Amino acid sequence: MRKIKKQNYKSWELYYWAYQNVLAEDYYIPYVNLYSSNIKNDLASINILDIGCGNGGFLNAFKKNFKKSTNVDGIDIKKFSSWNNKPANYNIHNILKDNNNAYSKKYDLVILRDVIEHIELKDKEEFMKIVAGFIKPTGEILVTFPPYLSPFGLHQQAIMKSFLKYIPYLSLIPKKILKVVIKYFESEDVWLKIEEIINSGMTISNFKKILKNTNLKIINDTYFTIRPSHEIRYGLKTIKSPLGHFPLLREFLILGTCFILKNKNSFK
Repeated sequence: MRKIKKQNYKSWELYYWAYQNVLAEDYYIPYVNLYSSNIKNDLASINILDIGCGNGGFLNAFKKNFKKSTNVDGIDIKKFSSWNNKPANYNIHNILKDNNNAYSKKYDLVILRDVIEHIELKDKEEFMKIVAGFIKPTGEILVTFPPYLSPFGLHQQAIMKSFLKYIPYLSLIPKKILKVVIKYFESEDVWLKIEEIINSGMTISNFKKILKNTNLKIINDTYFTIRPSHEIRYGLKTIKSPLGHFPLLREFLILGTCFILKNKNSFK
């Protein structure tokens, strides 16, 4: 995969858009083409929705690599300036608070790339039930997330600036102690971002439990010792992990997950 260097871009937003675009083109589009049961980039036309699309680079890659007649929509809880000049339909939308009728049973593929770990624990099941209602009867959902208990499950490498960003397993430190440490070496703003991850911590086991109540079935699951995003950011080779089916080990030793989900009723 191509590596993206921040110094080659004038702003963080331009860098992150390029990062999202390369991540989709070099890894996740080939992944979908390989493991999806009915989503292929040579189909005449499909509808794709990216929830939590951010800058839109990930969705742009799908638009560019699938047929021209493919419709791509992106939604996020806030607007990004890069939406103004990229070939997709973007909207500010919170699926937990806003009316979702416009998205119901419309999509062949819904993308949740590193989103579920930002949804509060109390809302995760409802969130996934709503997402399940967005796909057509034969539609699929692509989900990725870093497990909360993994070495960098607190996103410290992306959020923090001090030496703490290099310290693994901060998620295992009691919240009260961690709060003091982060406020001392970082800032109040950094703590608020970390607290959001703590309150939303997504483990692999909990994710699978949620799926049991949402009428969704896993048709492919892939686990990583080195995530594809790490290859682009740090030049480390993507490494898949064989530990995905070992409940205790996977929570602590797997740095990334990828799932393709389908409605259980589509198997009848």
